[in-house]
Amino acid sequence: MNKLPDSVTGPTLRKRPRGGRRTAQRIVPALSLAFVSLLTTADPATAQYRLGVVVGGASLIGGLVEYRWEHQGLELQIGTLPVGGRNLSVSVTAKQYMKANRLEPYVGAGVWWLVAMAEEGIGHALVARVPVGLDWNLSSQQAIGGALYFNRILRVKRPDPLDMRPSTTSVIPLPELFSYRWFPREKEKEK
Repeated sequence: MNKLPDSVTGPTLRKRPRGGRRTAQRIVPALSLAFVSLLTTADPATAQYRLGVVVGGASLIGGLVEYRWEHQGLELQIGTLPVGGRNLSVSVTAKQYMKANRLEPYVGAGVWWLVAMAEEGIGHALVARVPVGLDWNLSSQQAIGGALYFNRILRVKRPDPLDMRPSTTSVIPLPELFSYRWFPREKEKEK
């Protein structure tokens, strides 16, 4: 019987690299603190909610809710990807808008969590993401936009327990092809 050399079957291929776990343990608390600091600086007089739909980015198609104040925003996206059966994609992103004109470029930072269910079991991935995008305010209550998200995998648990391939450490760009956002009307204050 042919036996593979230790360099192919050795302990380095049996154990997953721990770099992604350590990176996640450092980045996730830092992002959480950043989100909390953004929320505590929000001025309720200028705050508004935006609801919308998104195509591309963290999901093939998804819904979004964004809490926006002055030139900052905190966005929650929930959607699905057409990869490997049933899955759920959830992303939270903090954004900094550059201008308050009709065209608003922005940058941000966030995390993306993807859960996939396959015959082998359930797998998940935690991804750090940095968007660079542009919103175009069509009217006082509607906007469309797009973005390019730069993603880096922090942690992966594959559905197949025998699959020991290491995750990539490369930055993966994914385009958000289109987003539509709607600003619900604010209630008029009683006089």
